[in-house]
Amino acid sequence: MAQKRKNRRKWVYWFVILLLLVAAGVIVYLVWNSYFKPKNADVHEDNVVEVAEDKNKEESDTSNSDIKQDSVSAGNDSNANEAEREKEKEQVAAYEGNNPNYNNQLTGALTYAGVNGGILVIRVNIDQYLDSGTCRLSLEGGTEYSDVANVVGGAATSTCEEGFDIPVSELASGTYKIIIDLNSGDRKGTIEGEVSV
Repeated sequence: MAQKRKNRRKWVYWFVILLLLVAAGVIVYLVWNSYFKPKNADVHEDNVVEVAEDKNKEESDTSNSDIKQDSVSAGNDSNANEAEREKEKEQVAAYEGNNPNYNNQLTGALTYAGVNGGILVIRVNIDQYLDSGTCRLSLEGGTEYSDVANVVGGAATSTCEEGFDIPVSELASGTYKIIIDLNSGDRKGTIEGEVSV
């Protein structure tokens, strides 16, 4: 009796090991299939299914002899229109505006002009990417003021390095016209605005 129990335990032991090996194999297959399967295979399978569905649909349309010729041509027209709509969805519309980097005239805008803590702060954004150049600030109003800063380039645009910080104590109170003359090589431009002090 003891011998039979040992044999049964041995078979149960090997059977459990076999089940574990099969389960491990299935898990490895599923992981491999989900993570390492080429992405093109999914697209190809989807396209094959769509083509098969379209082919079946066309065959069923042509096998039905009771359909009038007008309705068949209307069906083809709707399929053609649907195909055109799908094609339009796939195409990405290109930006048709002008690239400001190809303009001979420099353009930009005042991003901030105001008094903050007793200092007139003026910040500028230049629409073009520039490697070098100058920003010449002129304030016209109660007190004439001028300053110069270098142009520094960002990712796609430029700015006047560190902007302009003018102590309000150097200016008379009132409204000032801001004129910033931009100069980079043979390209020039002007940015204008107003600020109250």
